[in-house]
Amino acid sequence: MKYCVLASGSKGNMTYIETEHIRVLIDAGITYKEMMRRMPIPVTRLDAIFITHEHTDHINGLIPIAKKCSATLYMSEETYAVYVGRFKEKTEGIPVRIIEVNRKYTLEDLQVFTLKLSHDTSSCYGFIFAHQKRSLAYITDTGFLPLPYIELLKRVDHLIIESNHDIVMLNESDRTWALKQRILSVRGHMSNYICAQIINTVVQEKRLKTVVLAHLSEECNTEELAVDTVLAAIKGDYVPEIKVAKQYEALELIEVNP
Repeated sequence: MKYCVLASGSKGNMTYIETEHIRVLIDAGITYKEMMRRMPIPVTRLDAIFITHEHTDHINGLIPIAKKCSATLYMSEETYAVYVGRFKEKTEGIPVRIIEVNRKYTLEDLQVFTLKLSHDTSSCYGFIFAHQKRSLAYITDTGFLPLPYIELLKRVDHLIIESNHDIVMLNESDRTWALKQRILSVRGHMSNYICAQIINTVVQEKRLKTVVLAHLSEECNTEELAVDTVLAAIKGDYVPEIKVAKQYEALELIEVNP
């Protein structure tokens, strides 16, 4: 299994995953043209697009991409209702499969586990993708992570996780009090601190190979601060490789080795 974070942040989110038999996206928050520019390999067809939730930065390019790449959409019933209401007749001809939380789905040689996250939207999903006894977890747009899910992360090999903001930078920013409260709430976004505590807990199992810090705020965070916060939190001598997802360019194609 290989993956590539094509875009991550409030202006668009998209991650590409491939195995020997299937190609999928997580979210479609950038345009088809920009997706093709950032793709690590030429793609004319996608088997599936998994939608975390209906906020614009996650579905802005969904309709053109789904139609041009003949993809089936996978989303919750709540997200589907918003999707149909927003795009109306544009959704005709696009196959959709409704998925439920805390379930496992199989697409060819890829298993997908759904997680229920906490965000200010109709519903929000995280995912664990498994292939040949190796796995990748994707968790962004959530105010916190329940302990049972943290236990699940102890068994994954690669992790894409939200490290949205530095709490001090957020509180000192020019954002409104209401927006600050939204971001800091359990239905908002995970801070560097919360992200770092989760990573520290997970790496104690010494299985996690790579962490990609994702959905960084352009105004209330920096790459250096996010990475430093994580490194400072890790107790012990086992430290995974840490990368930072970009808003305007793709990361390299990363392999989850069998």
